[in-house]
Amino acid sequence: MNAQQGFTLIELMIVIAIIGILASVAIPQYQTYTTRAATNPEMVGAVRPLQLALSEYAAINQELPAAVGDLVQWSSGEVDAGGNALNCLGVVQDVTYTPVSATSGTITMQLYGAAPAADCASAGARIPTEASMVGTAVVINVNGNGVGNLTFAVDPTNAGTTLPAKYLPNI
Repeated sequence: MNAQQGFTLIELMIVIAIIGILASVAIPQYQTYTTRAATNPEMVGAVRPLQLALSEYAAINQELPAAVGDLVQWSSGEVDAGGNALNCLGVVQDVTYTPVSATSGTITMQLYGAAPAADCASAGARIPTEASMVGTAVVINVNGNGVGNLTFAVDPTNAGTTLPAKYLPNI
């Protein structure tokens, strides 16, 4: 009686087919994961100073500021002579705050769509490597409860949010 030695061709083909199916699912997910890992810390880090300034203002005044100028701890729109933002925030070109009421407002984060100014490029600012992220924006809703507590939430339903949902940061 002969003992079977090794695998048959059909068994090997089945194993290769299973590995191929798993790889076809895993590779795109891995690419999304690596893109998020490279850009999300920069996006979150760009928004944090504004979140802190808003939180301080709300804690002291029990409401959100009526105008951006009321946030003396934070300023936006640092620009050079050509009007280019010089915030140098990695893939984030600028972060702005728009007051809506005493208890709500929106933060808009704009990603680079064109090459950053030379000063920022030398400091690490850059266009996102993922083509679908270039020149996009993220809108973050700011809500206060009237006693100084704030919540921040990325708003994927806002028309201003153009960043693909799979790359949205957790703020």
